[in-house]
Formats: sequence, structure tokens, C-alpha cells
Amino acid sequence: MPVKEISAESVRDKSIRHGHISTLHLWWARRPLPVCRAVVFASLVPDPLDDNCPAAFREAVDDLLGPGMHGDPYKPYRDIPYTAGNDPMEDNRRNRLLMFIGKFSDAYIQNEKAGKTTPAKDLLSDFSLIKWDNKNNETIINKARKLIWVAFNSKVSTSETKPSPDSAVIANPATSGMKQSPDYQQLSQDFDVALAAIKTAEADLYAHPDRHVQTDEVTAKEAALQNAIDAFLDRMPKVFDPFAGGGAIPLEAARLGCRTYANDLNPVAHIIEKGSLEFPQKYGKSILYSRHEFIRLYPDLFNGEFGVRDGQTHYGADVPEINGVEDALVRLEQIEASEYIRVRNRLAFDVEYYAKKLLRMTEVEIGHLYPADEKGDKPIAYYWARTATCSNPSCGAEVPLLKQFYLVNKSYKKIYLAPIIEGTKISFKISEGSTKRESWIKRGNLICPCCGNITDSNELKRQFNNKLNREILLVTIIESDNGKEYQTPNFYEFDANSKINSNIYRPPEKLPTSYTKAMAFCLWGYSTWGDIYSLRQLKFLNVFSEKMKGLKELYKIFFSNNYVNSLSIYLSIFFDRIASRQITFTFWDVSRETITNPFGKQAIQMVFDYIESNPFCMSSGSALNQLDWIIRYIVSESPIAFPGNCNNNSSADIVQFNLKSIDAVVTDPPYYDAIAYSDLSDFFYIWLKKNLGQEMPNNFAFPLTPKSEECTALKHHHEEDDDKAKNHFENKLLQIFSNIEKQTRSIVSIMFAHQTTIAWSTLCNSILNSNMNITGSWALDSEYTNTGLKANKAFLSSSITVSCIPNIRSGFGSYKNIKTDVGLTIKKEIKKLYNLGFRGADLLTACFGQAVSEFGKYERVEKADGSEVTVAELLDMARDSAFNAIISDIDTDDVTRFYIGWLNLFGFTEAGHDDVRRITQIGLNINVADLLANHILIRNGNKESLATFKERTQALPRLGDKPESYTIDRVHKAMSLYSGNRQLLVRYIAAYAESPLSVFWRVLNSLKEILPAGIDDEKLVSGLLANKDSLIREAKNMKAQSSEQLGLGL
Repeated sequence: MPVKEISAESVRDKSIRHGHISTLHLWWARRPLPVCRAVVFASLVPDPLDDNCPAAFREAVDDLLGPGMHGDPYKPYRDIPYTAGNDPMEDNRRNRLLMFIGKFSDAYIQNEKAGKTTPAKDLLSDFSLIKWDNKNNETIINKARKLIWVAFNSKVSTSETKPSPDSAVIANPATSGMKQSPDYQQLSQDFDVALAAIKTAEADLYAHPDRHVQTDEVTAKEAALQNAIDAFLDRMPKVFDPFAGGGAIPLEAARLGCRTYANDLNPVAHIIEKGSLEFPQKYGKSILYSRHEFIRLYPDLFNGEFGVRDGQTHYGADVPEINGVEDALVRLEQIEASEYIRVRNRLAFDVEYYAKKLLRMTEVEIGHLYPADEKGDKPIAYYWARTATCSNPSCGAEVPLLKQFYLVNKSYKKIYLAPIIEGTKISFKISEGSTKRESWIKRGNLICPCCGNITDSNELKRQFNNKLNREILLVTIIESDNGKEYQTPNFYEFDANSKINSNIYRPPEKLPTSYTKAMAFCLWGYSTWGDIYSLRQLKFLNVFSEKMKGLKELYKIFFSNNYVNSLSIYLSIFFDRIASRQITFTFWDVSRETITNPFGKQAIQMVFDYIESNPFCMSSGSALNQLDWIIRYIVSESPIAFPGNCNNNSSADIVQFNLKSIDAVVTDPPYYDAIAYSDLSDFFYIWLKKNLGQEMPNNFAFPLTPKSEECTALKHHHEEDDDKAKNHFENKLLQIFSNIEKQTRSIVSIMFAHQTTIAWSTLCNSILNSNMNITGSWALDSEYTNTGLKANKAFLSSSITVSCIPNIRSGFGSYKNIKTDVGLTIKKEIKKLYNLGFRGADLLTACFGQAVSEFGKYERVEKADGSEVTVAELLDMARDSAFNAIISDIDTDDVTRFYIGWLNLFGFTEAGHDDVRRITQIGLNINVADLLANHILIRNGNKESLATFKERTQALPRLGDKPESYTIDRVHKAMSLYSGNRQLLVRYIAAYAESPLSVFWRVLNSLKEILPAGIDDEKLVSGLLANKDSLIREAKNMKAQSSEQLGLGL
């Protein structure tokens, strides 16, 4: 896996918005798309350098990834860009495959050498599979599909029968007891023919006028397309994600041309998956309408319901091609004069049309609840504050609970609420400029601005729980020609609110009031989901929902049941996106003047001042704004021809698939109690049940989302018992992995976002006890930063992906033999991966997988006393072996070797004293006392951490001055001098590092490769290396001048 390249693109993935899966519907902890695409692809193709790799696949790599019309885009690096030394990457098939997955661009490499930054969109080569810009690039994607096709079809069973499900190891067709299939040329031709058949069938169907009308001819053309798709998919792997969640993994599997299955127990996730990886791929295609049918289907375009657009546009084409509703509105004259009209994306157009019609129907009924000001400007939002009463008996002021007073806080625009306090009465005016006024509520305690009394949070909660507080409207936010303006609310706004009937439907479903980790607001008197809305918000949501039901009856007349279901689901997703901005826990981002999603921290936080958006406006938080995200996503993913199969099933459904019928599983399981998926998603479930329950009764049969079968360790689902919750999670994960092993004939790739010893132990035990074994592990960091590792943060902060295969453990292994085997395996692995540029945490993570692979061969591994070796002890063994392998190739003193080895494994984080003592005994002649005395380590209680250069030079002012100084002492001394007097630095280099081959420079190179980017140590090391040639040159000149002066008797 090209982990650095994947990590770099994953960071960019987080900032991509338009058309990204994350913008369709909120879901928690989606994996970045580059990680998903890379892991799925790498799970389905063999290593070209492996002895068992089919010859046809090797030929495919040569043909598809060799030099071509664009030069040689997959040629391995001349010098690996993320290592400090000169590290050429061998030009072989494996490395070309890595470069295909992801390769840093020439621009990035040049900028790195020049010390310049590179925009995120330019970090990777334009030919990289995982690059966002290539997700619909047919040239790139079809290379990946053809490589998978060749890998999957390049060998067939010698017996022509299915392997026994009881086989110890049942591998991919590319690697197990097989005979040669047709050669690469034949397989390549087969692929081209199968793909062309899909294109031909698509063109034939989409050219047929009015194909929405189900005639015999249309039915035949639809069947021909489905047959072509099935013929293609029958020769591609079946990929299954049992924890599909937000759908990122199966989306990428479908993109790569696989027959894809996505399971999730949660009905909300199921709805998201259908909208993400089934409907755009199935229905997001062009359609040709006759004029009569177009006008019949979309009458509101012509009757003025959508308004009239001035400046009608005419294009030269005989058949107008319409992109969306707005495009149609400015081309009505051309449409009415044309015999046929082509809509480029039928699904996107219909969703937009009916969503806007639904919004218009709702506005007609309740638009008056959002009155315009005297100039006719409509409000975009209202700023509210909850109040509490000061507990001082002599005061009793009703105080708005404001954490800050800015309405806008930009460098060029500052507006704030200025309090006017008259006795115990508080009012506000809106002022421009800066304010330093402090918060009136801190850590849940009220600081009264009238008397200074502090009312503690317990008293405030008592008031809230007894409904003694209220909410007051402070500001109306208007969108004008001059941008956003802030006004004091007028009579009409207060009047509009007062006229809303309080006898309105409030969702009665109970909140998880004991689960305050993700829903701390429950402590403040909120007990049902209906409590989290204001009256106006509830009025809007109820009317919107009722109008949706009526609208469904209209479009049922025109379309097939399956297509009607897709429209209903997207309108419900539209509802959900609006609803997430229509609760009393959103807040105003004063730096951007936008409404912020209340789920930002995988929780709903208690908010004392909130923003109520106007859903009918055209700005932040509006309904049209939410619709735009949905349309962009549909259009973005419609080019894929292969819909996913979405199932609202338990991840552990053993009867869903035949034994050994799945070719690969790629999944991202939950982890203990990290995220309360079911509790958080109940926010959406209560409305989806109302909006879709009639069409999908089986999916929404229960009051709330399923809890008992969810694979999490949330104690409030288990009688508040931590042990019961933990056991439930571990047993459920083992059950699911066991079923996966029974259903899968080949590889299982598991993404895991936690790298603590407990997490590793749980994951490994679940894998090993389900008759699988780990074959590899990779660190993939979606943050792509190593800064901030000083303050008790785990050096292994990135997520991991482990690859596994079905396996039967047998026999007993001894601790002594396993330790030897692990040591040899890791030493070999480190040498291989080091040549590929792996360093630090990436290297160690890969070693863990190899260690478990040795351990997993045996049913039980015992120590000499008969006790069982645990996974935690195995991981210590792997770490020790990795440390030994890393330091064995460093030609310097033991203290310096320790420093570099420790930095590789732990960075600057703290480690227990026993860990330190154990590591010092691995191939080194040192002891902890000496390391502490020399300030290599710093002690903090019973823990130690590695010292930075600054901590060492401050503690030891004459560090590196003695002839017997360690190399790390000299390096730290030089780093100190580099930030000061250059002449002293040159003199020091002349004395100890005049040769470019000196161990001093080799140690600097090692530090450069593993130091966290951006910290002082890394900057100084980089600076020294950048000045290496000039420093050596100046040092030699200084020596020469000294010799000349000495010869002249000076």
C-alpha cells in the first residue's frame, strides 16, 4: 500500500464538498474515499512479484501500467520523496502497481526540494487511481477494472468444482490450486467486449423516446442493459461490506466494477446507502422526452408555479439538452418549439423538480411565519437565547445565557450585541466594532451581569428541568444587496411566532437520557425527541411532511414503483438535511456568517444560544441550499453503471450468502463505545418513519432504531453495566467475523480507527478466533500530520487496515520458537518496507500484522510454564523485534541507536518504565539510569519520554563538547548552533562532520525521516541538511585558512 500517498489524498478528501458522498446525508466516521478505493483495489489484485501471481496479471501490469502515450506516469520514484536520503525505488511490477494506486506529482516533488508548499489538489499525479478528480475518469477507472478482471479470471479450478467450505485456507482464484486460464490478450479482449456491450445497451435504451412509459420495447431494452451489466459483473469479484454505514466502501467497490453488497442493521444507514450507491447508478441517466410528455410530466415549469425567467435562451441544437430545473425555465420557448427534449440526468431533474414543488407547496401554507422587513428583505435566520434566573434573591434577573456577543467577527467586519443593563432588566442594541465583554455562562454556571452573583449549573439544570426558563429572540438576520445585515426583531416577527398553535405534533419517542456522552443536553430537561424543536420549526417540519405525502400520490401516477421509491427516499433525505438545521441546537459561525451543523462532534452538544434558519430563504441553512448538495451528489455518481445491493440486515446474517460465495470483504467495524450510531441516528429515524413508513414498513417497524443487536459497547443499552456492554461488543464482533469467514473464499480487509493495545488485542482475538489469520497491516492517516505528538498523544494515531484470509489454526507453538520466527519475519519485512520508504509508525504497524501472522498459525502459543501467550504480549514482542531490526542497521553508538529506534516507535510520547527498561535490553549496551543522566529520557512519575534537542541543550549547556560525546549529542549541539551563530556552527562541523559520509550526517538523515513534521527539531534538522554542502564547504575553507595562517606563523 502506498500509505503516504493515500494519506495525503485522504486529507484533501475531508475538504472536498460538491458531489462528495459526505454531503448527501450525515453519517458518522465515514472512511475517506481514497482509503476505500485503495483498499478495495489492493484487496482484489495479487502482488506481481509473488511466485503464485498469474502470468496474465503480470502481462496486464506491463501493458496497462508500462510506458504509454502520456510518457511513463507509473514509473517508480527516482528518489522516494518522503525519505531524507537518496532512496531510488526499484522499477518493478509491484512498484508500478503501487504508483498506479497513488503517486506524488512531479510538482510536489520539486516543491519539496525547494521548500515550497503544494496545493492539496496537486499533491498526487493526475494518473493516480485514488485522486478525487479521477473518480469518473474512464481511462483510469477502466485500467483498475481490467486489472481486477484479469486477476479474478486468470485461473480456474482444476477440478471445475467449488472448493470445500471446510478447507483450511480457501484462496482467491488467483492463488489457489489452479490451472492456467486464457492468456492476457484473451482476457483483455473479453473485458473490452463486456464493457462495450454495456455501453451499446445504454445508448440503445437512452435514445428511446419516452422510456419512462413501460412498453414492450422499453422492457426489452431495459432487460438487454441489465443482461449486459450482469454478464460483466459475473466475471468480477463479489465484494461485501457488513458494516456499510454511510456507504463509502461499497461505493468504491461498485466504482471499480464489482458486484457489491452493503449491509447495515440501522434503517437510517440503509436509506443513505440506497441514495448513495444504488439509485444514482441505476436511474441517474439521460432520458429523451417527447414535447407532449415533458409538458405533461412537468406542468409547473409552464404554469408559472416556479416563477417566470426573463431572457429566454436558445441553443443551436435541434434537441435541447436540459441540465436542471433552472436550465429548463430559461429555455421554455425552445422546449415548446422542439419535438424532443433530452434531460441529461433524469433522477437529478426529478428530485429537483419535486423537491422545489414540495417546498413551494409548504411556503404557500406557512411562508407568512417568516415575515419580510419593511424594505421587503426576507430574514435568513433568527438568533435566540435561552434564559435563566439569577439565584441571588435580591436580584432575580432573567439573563440570556450568552457565551459570547459577536454576531460577526471577521477582520473586515465586526458586529456585536451590546447589552443595556438597567437594574435587573437586560436589553440589547446592535453595534459595530470590537468587544471584550466576557461570557455570561462559563462551564454551565451563570455569571449575572446585573449583580455579579454566580448561579451554579445544578441550579440552572433545576430551572431547565422544571421549565422555568424561556427562549427570547434577540436578532433577525437579513440578506440584503449589501450582504448580511443584523436587526433588532420587529413586531411582525414576534406576532408571527405568537400565532403558532402549540397543539402540534411533537415526536414522542424517548431520548437516551442516561447517555450524556453524546447527548449532554438531556441533563437540561429534554426527555423526548420532540423537545428539541421550537414551535415554528415543528410547524414547518409537520407541514412539509404532510405535503410530501400528498406529492407522492401525484408522481405515483407517472412512474414505476421502483422509481417512485427512489424519489420518495430522496425527498426524505431532503427532509433530513433540512431537519438537521431546524433544531434548537444549531449555532452561528461568526467567522463565516453561516449556520453550523449540530452534529459536529459526533454528538449533540447543549447550546444556550441558537440559530433558527428560515427554510424558504436563499442563504445558509435554507432548504434550497440543502437540495443543491443532494443534486450535486446524484450527478457526481451517476456515471457509474453498477448499482450496489443494499440490505437492511444484521451484519451477522449467516443465511444471506452461500458458503464461500463472497470473494472479498472490505469493512470498517464499530469500536466499543466510540460512537453511538443508533442513538444519534434516532434523530433522523423518527422522521424517516413518518415519511417512509408506509412504503417501507419492515424497515421502520419499531419506535426507534435497533439497539440490542448493534455491535457497540454502550452501557446504557446493557443495564448501565460496563462489563456486559464490553462482552456484548466482543461477542458480537466475533460472531460477525466468524460468519464472514464462512461466507468468504478469499481476502478480508478490515479498517480500524484505533491503535491502542486494547484495540489491537480485541481486533486480533476476534480475527484469530473466527478461523482467520492476518497477512498484513497498514497505517493510513487521514490527518496526515505528525505535529502535536508531544502532549500525551499516541504516536500510532492513524487508522489501520489489516488484511486477513480464512485459516484453520492448528497445533501448539512455544514462546521461544514464536519469538524467533517473529524476529526473523519482522527483520525481513522491515528491510523490504524500508526500501519502499516506510518509516516510524507506518513501519511498526506493518510489523504488527506480520507478527500476528506467525502467531495465528497455532491454536495456542505457550510459555515454558504452560501459560498462554496473549496478543498484548505478542505486540510487545513485535515492537521489540522491530526496534532490534531498526537499530541493527544504524552504524553509530548505542545511545544514538536507542534515540533513533525509540523515536521510530514512540515519538515523543510517554511510555511506562517497564517498556523503557525492556527496550534498552534489546541488542544495546545501555541502561535507563545513563539515559536519564544524559537527558536522553525525561522521567515523569513512573513514565519516561524522549527529550527534544531543546530540553537536552537546556539541561546540558556543554552538550556535545567532549571528545567522547555520542553522535546524538553532536547532532543536538549542531541544531542549537544552527539557530544561532553560523561561524560557531561551521567550526563545529569542521571539527566533527567535515566529511559528507560522516555518521553525523547519516544520523541527521534518519532523524529527518521520522521526526514529526513541523516541530522545532524537524525544522532544524531539515535546515542543517539543506545547508549540508555549504556548511561542509565553509568548514573546509576554515580549516584551510587556519593551516595557511599557521604556516605563515600567524
